[in-house]
Amino acid sequence: MQHRRIQPHVLALAAAALCSQFAYAADTELPMVTVQTAASSDPLHGTSSATKLDVPLRDVPQSVQIVDKELIRAQGAVDMKDVLRNVSGVAPSQGEGRRDQFYIRGFDATRDTLLDGMRDDSLYFRDLGNVERIEVLKGPAAVLYGRGSAGGVINRVTKKPVKTPVREVTLSGGSENFRRLDLDLGGAAGEQAAFRLTGAYEAGDNYRDVVHSERAVLAPSIAWTAGRDTSFLLQTEFLHQNRTPDRGIPSVNGVPADVPVGNFYGERYDYAKTDAQNARFNVEHVVNDKLTLRNNFQYSKLKLDAINTRTLGLAAGNTQVRRQITYFPQDQSNFLNQTELAYQLDAGGIRHALLTGIELGHQKSGRLVRAAATTSVSLQAPQQLIAMPDLAALPMTINNDFKADTVAWYAQDQVSFSEQWKMLAGVRADRFKQEQSDLRTGLVQNRTDSVWSPRIGVVYQPSQAHALYANVSRSFLPVGNDFFYGGKDFAQIKPVESLQKEIGDKSEWFGGRLQSTVALYEITQRNVATKDPSDPSGVRQVQTGEQRSRGLEVDLTGNLAQGWKVFANATVNHARITQSNNYKVGNRPANIPKHAAGLWSNYELGHGFTIGAGAFYVGDRFAVEDNAVRLPSYVRLDAMLGYKGKNWEAGLNLNNLADKVYYESANNNFQIQPGAPRSVMAYVRVKI
Repeated sequence: MQHRRIQPHVLALAAAALCSQFAYAADTELPMVTVQTAASSDPLHGTSSATKLDVPLRDVPQSVQIVDKELIRAQGAVDMKDVLRNVSGVAPSQGEGRRDQFYIRGFDATRDTLLDGMRDDSLYFRDLGNVERIEVLKGPAAVLYGRGSAGGVINRVTKKPVKTPVREVTLSGGSENFRRLDLDLGGAAGEQAAFRLTGAYEAGDNYRDVVHSERAVLAPSIAWTAGRDTSFLLQTEFLHQNRTPDRGIPSVNGVPADVPVGNFYGERYDYAKTDAQNARFNVEHVVNDKLTLRNNFQYSKLKLDAINTRTLGLAAGNTQVRRQITYFPQDQSNFLNQTELAYQLDAGGIRHALLTGIELGHQKSGRLVRAAATTSVSLQAPQQLIAMPDLAALPMTINNDFKADTVAWYAQDQVSFSEQWKMLAGVRADRFKQEQSDLRTGLVQNRTDSVWSPRIGVVYQPSQAHALYANVSRSFLPVGNDFFYGGKDFAQIKPVESLQKEIGDKSEWFGGRLQSTVALYEITQRNVATKDPSDPSGVRQVQTGEQRSRGLEVDLTGNLAQGWKVFANATVNHARITQSNNYKVGNRPANIPKHAAGLWSNYELGHGFTIGAGAFYVGDRFAVEDNAVRLPSYVRLDAMLGYKGKNWEAGLNLNNLADKVYYESANNNFQIQPGAPRSVMAYVRVKI
């Protein structure tokens, strides 16, 4: 039996975006002199993640892409992966069926996620109900955010308190018994304050047999001022999710197995229960028209309780699937504080936008794994028959505690020499101290890294419509970035280092109706741990591995005519392993297509009606760096029909119109995630 998944359209997003992490939204009426806004639908004007300053994107010498509320709504996106298919260079990964996971420019960016510019590196599925827009900063971002991969960062910009009343309710439902309720409420709370409350409840089955999910999220926030110069913002978010973890289907003879896409090889008792909380308190004080002080504090906590029956491989002439029961509870807590000073300086006709800050962070995590082999099931007709095991009786394979402390200083100067020439230069110094304790053996391992992360870029604007740029930037990724290391040589493993060189063009066409970003880049990642060829046991590692990505990215967005909007992207990425003792040199990294492209267009028919359609192409990929299993290329076709009345709107989204069988990504050669078959959903949004 096959189940089909819904692709719902359920985002009730606010009407304007913020460039400051702690300012009010564009329609606020509070007497704040620091309120600054940007047209979030225009990818050339304003973002907070690229520089932490309110500057036009054409002045930023680095590729940055924004997915705004209009596009999210039009496509009916409900998951982060549905949103990020609109951004060149971003590829989804399986995430074990319980978390968001992405690659950017060929590098794993699983923990390179931000929330209003603050690190949000816990592993879970993020809900879009409180999201105003998504920003993707391409390339190393360590100059502002510290440790991370070479590919870039993904920043969620949340809905903020507003004075103008917001009263929206959205009901969605469709394929696979999917149903969702969204609430978005906001307004004044006295003369000097405003509030926002967003919430959502979601539940449904799945096109994958046995798989189901349920999620509830609540995000209240309040903002207030003290006089005209000091503002405060308090935000919280509470998320609970119960989802069936899903490792997908195995491969046979180098390709995904020819089985129904609904085949589920786990058991009915499998579950992944996630509780995530986040609290942020931001203060901003405007000293004068030149100097602004701000402090951002964030506390977040995640608890996971999960058991998963995983596929390991094939047996009995490729007719049976070998499996393993894995119990893997985890927890993580983060404390993070950033104190920043922003200063505007005019000296000798040269304008400086200066930023400096100090970041203090403390993170801790616990990980327990109990695992054992279990019975095999049929490849063609798997059944879920075994009872829940005694979890305490399963052999313990991992029981680790991890803690890390960050002390960092960063400085940045955005210089305008003239209307044509601009420069962005910055540097960050990190001291990252880690300790991992193996509670089974008593082994305690420590490492401290002190790393400098520079970025420098130049922008030349021959006219108001065109900006040419170039940049060089560097990042680092310490051994404990994912809060776990399995070896006994923790103290000897140096951080992975990445260097990017990028040139590009940001332009407006047809009088500003169409905007384009074109980027050429090369990223080299060194110090990758690989097997020591002189160690026959294969335990010892040497850091001689290297990976390189060379690529071209094109992103287009705009209005070709009145009521006709278009969004397009294309990627060519030559990602290769250039040095390794584990894999053949020249192999492609896992889940990275050489070619990918997307096109989406909306057209307003008049009388409140809108139609839209899109095509998304992903080239072939490999499941693992050994390149033994290939995932075939595919094209997916989607469409929508919407109607907007005075105080309400409704719509219908159809995804995978051709009912194409395709494979999104893989966790390894025997855990491949099929894409969703044809699905339909409807929504109604009411403004009260």
